Amino acid sequence: MTNRLLSSLKFRNNAAQLFGTDDLQGKIGKKTAKGGAYTLGATAINFLVTTSSTILVTRQLTGEDFGLVAMVTVLTGFARIFLDLGLSRAVIQKKDINHEQVSTLFWINLAIATLIALCVAAITPILVWIYNEPRLMPINLALSSLFVVSALGLQHRALLARRMEHGKLTFVSLVATLIAAIISVVIAYLGGKYWALIAMSATSQLIIVIGMWVVCPWIPGRPRRGSGVREMLSFGSRVTGFQFVNYFARNADNALLGYFWGAGPLGLYARTYSLMMMPASKLNGPLTNVVVPALSRVRDDAKKYRQVFLTCLTPLAYFQTILVGFAVLNIDNLVFLFLGENWLEIVPIFYALSLACMTAGTNTVSGWLYLSYGHVDKQLKWSIFQTSVVLLAIGIGLPFGVTGVAWAVSAAIVFNKPLSIIYASRPTPIPSRDVLICVYKPIAIVAIALAAAMIANAFVNQPSGAWTQILLNSGLYLGFGTICVLLTPSVRSDVYGIAKSLQVFK
Repeated sequence: MTNRLLSSLKFRNNAAQLFGTDDLQGKIGKKTAKGGAYTLGATAINFLVTTSSTILVTRQLTGEDFGLVAMVTVLTGFARIFLDLGLSRAVIQKKDINHEQVSTLFWINLAIATLIALCVAAITPILVWIYNEPRLMPINLALSSLFVVSALGLQHRALLARRMEHGKLTFVSLVATLIAAIISVVIAYLGGKYWALIAMSATSQLIIVIGMWVVCPWIPGRPRRGSGVREMLSFGSRVTGFQFVNYFARNADNALLGYFWGAGPLGLYARTYSLMMMPASKLNGPLTNVVVPALSRVRDDAKKYRQVFLTCLTPLAYFQTILVGFAVLNIDNLVFLFLGENWLEIVPIFYALSLACMTAGTNTVSGWLYLSYGHVDKQLKWSIFQTSVVLLAIGIGLPFGVTGVAWAVSAAIVFNKPLSIIYASRPTPIPSRDVLICVYKPIAIVAIALAAAMIANAFVNQPSGAWTQILLNSGLYLGFGTICVLLTPSVRSDVYGIAKSLQVFK
């Protein structure tokens, strides 16, 4: 009896600790550095697992399979905007919270998820009619059921992120990715076609929810009126407003290509965009969960805020830009080796999107500024402008097919990038000049190394094998990149700073 009572008290104490952050004040720098390193390491593993499974699955599927799923995810992705209602961000950003507030938010999320699932399922006949594609019915019904599953873990994840428990979040994510990848590959090789893609999403979400309940010692109570969630609902609604507008900027290309050009061209475009943005999509979400809680805790200390922000941004900018440069140099050989010659059609699309990919890798940094300071009204205003530019560009490129849309989207992203940084940084202690230099310096270095490698490659006898060509190209790229680093003092300083930030693990 005594042991049971002590166990119960220990659980309650641990749960209570999830709502406070005062004990973190002296550990923000160390926890942020560790969280960033955890995220980079986990992203590398996640990227290898996801890339391997994507290659294996893509070899068994056709562009049409990806196009069918993309047609449905335009709808489900839109509906997912309203699943969280920005409440997780509100929990992370708010200085003080309690059990009653988070419990109330948990049940609000679950109720909304149930309503969304029913609405998405009810829209199925309309979706089939719009695209004139009966195969969309079972796909949409299957994906609609996942909203309720996802809602069960939202507040648990927010509590862990608020407490900067990045090791636990990373572990759960990696386990979910690995299990989902295995199941997806098995289904693809058994002839499951597009069901392999659906199984990957369903398995990942289910494992993440189970994992969050296991590693987070919190059980929601009953929802209570007057618990003080009105302010968080207001904050969350403004975050959702931004996500609502931003969704059109990110998915209008898929919707319009699918409607005007069909599942095949859409599948090629969606697969190319997904592969190119995979490093960013795998890294930016977890890294945001590291950075925003840290910035929110130190926003009253301008010097500390600037230090944390630039320390996190610098490795992100270099990592993503260098990776895109490598892919640009070797894309034809990479596609041939890993996806097969049937997918060589995506190479021109890749080139069209490459510059956008270099700049889009750090798009999340504006969100760090908005969310940590609670400037979600400004974020919404910016998203309206950004979406207008993207939609105009897509309208110009659409008559020219998939490649035309790719070039148009790329141009819009490149145009919006510096404006977004200047607008987001104005009311913060981060000068926009510092952010612009941090973002564009790696792009300049990679562009010089890439150009030098391409020029040198023209004077070298080309080897016959694809692997040998990749090794030659990569060697030239790495060599010229190293020379650029050695000749540029500010870049050497960045590299030293990145290495120093990782010493926290020693």
